[in-house]
Parts: sequence; C-alpha cells; structure tokens
Amino acid sequence: MPLPAPKTGCLWMKIPNKDWWEVVMLHFPDAEATYDVLPTPSNLNQWIGEDLSWHLCQTPATLRHILVGCKTSLSQGRYTWRHNQVLRQLAIILEGRRITNNALPPLRPGFSEAIPFVRAGQLPTKPTTKMETNLLESARDWKMQVDLDQRLSFPPEIISTNLRPDLILWSTSQKSLFIVELTVPWEAAIGEANERKRLKYSDLLAEVVQQGWRSQLFPVEVGFRGFVAMVTTRLLKGLGVTGQALRQAVRSLSEAAERSSNWLWLKRKDPKWAVK
Repeated sequence: MPLPAPKTGCLWMKIPNKDWWEVVMLHFPDAEATYDVLPTPSNLNQWIGEDLSWHLCQTPATLRHILVGCKTSLSQGRYTWRHNQVLRQLAIILEGRRITNNALPPLRPGFSEAIPFVRAGQLPTKPTTKMETNLLESARDWKMQVDLDQRLSFPPEIISTNLRPDLILWSTSQKSLFIVELTVPWEAAIGEANERKRLKYSDLLAEVVQQGWRSQLFPVEVGFRGFVAMVTTRLLKGLGVTGQALRQAVRSLSEAAERSSNWLWLKRKDPKWAVK
C-alpha cells in the first residue's frame, strides 16, 4: 500500500505491507470484524498475495474460520473460554433475578388476580398496557446451577442424565424446570445453532415430563461479534428483566462476546492457548 508523502516535522518509517495492515486494524477490531476486513490470511491473499493457509490447522483462513470454525482452536479450548465468559454474564443476570424473586412475600394459597367490576350496560375496558409474564413468579424456592466452575449435574429428584446444559433453574414446589443452553456462533448461523440445541435436548424434555415435571428449553445465542439474538432477549424478559435492567443486561452480554472475540483475534498467532 503506498503511503502519502510525509509532512514537515513528521517522522516516518517504512512498514512492510503485511505489518501495515496490522497497524491500521489494531484500534478498530470490532468495526472491521463487522465488515470482514480484518487482515485474515484470506483477505491478505486478495490484497497483497499472502499465503491462504492458517498456521494452526493449515486451512484457508477466513474470519469465520479463525473465530468460530477452527477445529484446533476448538480443541485447545479457545471457543469454550469465550463461551464461558458470556455464560458467566448471563448467570450473574439470572442469579440476580432468582434472588430477587425468592425474596418476595410468600404466595397466598388460591390467590388469583382480581376481576374488574363492570356496570350493567357498560362494555369492559381493555387494558392500556400489556402485562408482562414473569416465569419465576409462581414460586419462591427457585434454585440454579451453572456449568462453569463446577460440573453441572441434574438434581436427582428431577432426572438422571449425562447431558450437561449450560444452566438450569428449577422449583421443587412447582415441579418446574427451565433449561438454558447458550451458543456464541457466527451470526449467520444463529438459527442453525438454535435448532441444533432443540434437537439435542428434545428427548430429555420428554423424559422430564414423564417424571411429572413441567420443563421448558431456552436455546439462546449471542453472536461472536456481540449481536444478542431475539430469543435471548425474550428469555430475559420472561424472567422479569425489563426496562433499564434489560438494556444493561443486553449490553453486558454483547460486550462479553466482543471482548472475548477481540482477545481471540489478538492471540490468533499464538500456537498454544492459555487463558492468562
């Protein structure tokens, strides 16, 4: 890439083309990742004729391959590390909701919402605002497990299985179970990831129902560039995260994915992976 003529008083030095792209992109990784113009081997091959191969697995390396599709990176735990950074943020959000809900006054037996009185000859008025349904409001004994620092295992009173979802919420009093399974995919593959997780847990959900429990699966996605899928937002709303808290929750999930992907990008040339 030709450089502009130097101005008086400026110190210039010659930078090889390949290193020049590293300098240009260093401070704008998120924006450049969005438009896929980071200096990947695939792009460098088009720009300046660099080798297409990827040093970790000798595969033609696009941005998608480096950040979500490299089998060597997967086996080294790079993608798992990013997934767990996002999962930790999601767990913090849901744990806050669980604690808040369990601290509410005990539910009265047989309590039901009051029915508004309508005078003879009058039509009932429609509510001006839509009531939000909180999936946790039916109980005060919710418990939660996350597959992070300790291996998740299903409570024996629910079922015995070798499957390890990312997060479970359950109420013994209501015999109700929520399974949350997170994926941090390439954004174009969000729908595919969601369907894959639904198929994976379909048999387990049926077995839980046979044990007399109500169960619900929530496959959720946060794209590797920080796009929070609508299904993720619906889960947060369904568990009572609304308003400013919802905006902050979405932002924290997005930033966790962005920061982690940025770190994977910066460490892409390291042959060995270490979290530190």
